Amino acid sequence: MKKESVDISQALVKVDSCGMSYKGSELQLGTPIEDWIKVLGKPDRTFMAYMEKDKGTYVWDKLGIAVDNFENGDGTVAWVYIFFLNLDSPEAKEQMLNHARGWVSHPKEYIEKEKKTTEDMLKSPVYSDDLSQKTIKEAFQKLLKESYIYPFKVYQGAVDLNGFPVQAGMKVEEINSYRADLPYSGKFGYVDDDIDGVNDSGTTTETFGGDYRAPGAECKDGRLQYYELTYTATKKLEYLKIGYESKSDFDSRKVTEASFEERKKNGK
Repeated sequence: MKKESVDISQALVKVDSCGMSYKGSELQLGTPIEDWIKVLGKPDRTFMAYMEKDKGTYVWDKLGIAVDNFENGDGTVAWVYIFFLNLDSPEAKEQMLNHARGWVSHPKEYIEKEKKTTEDMLKSPVYSDDLSQKTIKEAFQKLLKESYIYPFKVYQGAVDLNGFPVQAGMKVEEINSYRADLPYSGKFGYVDDDIDGVNDSGTTTETFGGDYRAPGAECKDGRLQYYELTYTATKKLEYLKIGYESKSDFDSRKVTEASFEERKKNGK
């Protein structure tokens, strides 16, 4: 595939084989969220995990970035999302975004009317039980942009990923055409979620809705820093995720690698 010339010299986000930077300030996955706040500033919104006070997803609306410190279980940063689409996109209006399938855009007047209706229902003795209160609040929250992790502004420009570009509108084939020049196998491949060995799109070479993952390098504590691209069903690049391997996945991988080496040693 013919590669277009993309200038990444001014990229705000630069991702190395281990670690990354924002505007030249270094960041490491597997570190406390406080380290990221020092570089990115105070997050605009937070989505705390159930029963947690400081573990969840932190969103920087003006940067087009979100960071998760819950998934690996130890309170350190596990994932970083760089968003190329948000709720203002045509894909959102078509309900194609992976984390906002039911999103419907409503005018301000409609939201205000629903807010008043919700407040009245919450005050009514008919809906005084905990379940009704919770259900009514959740129904209203689904109408609001701020209830979704998508930043109010998308990331601007290209991401420098291992020295090659990833930016809005790119297909997997184009991204992989750059990564073919890496000194190691770094191409993105389809993630087989149902583990049947089949690319559910019916094709192994073209972009379609779903996730693609690229292998990473062992970094802090020997755990992998890896990369994923998520596309909508309409084949639009939704976000890039930089991930940090969990301790349990690290342990499982090491057991598998040791077993493989033992079988190879014994000629099996």
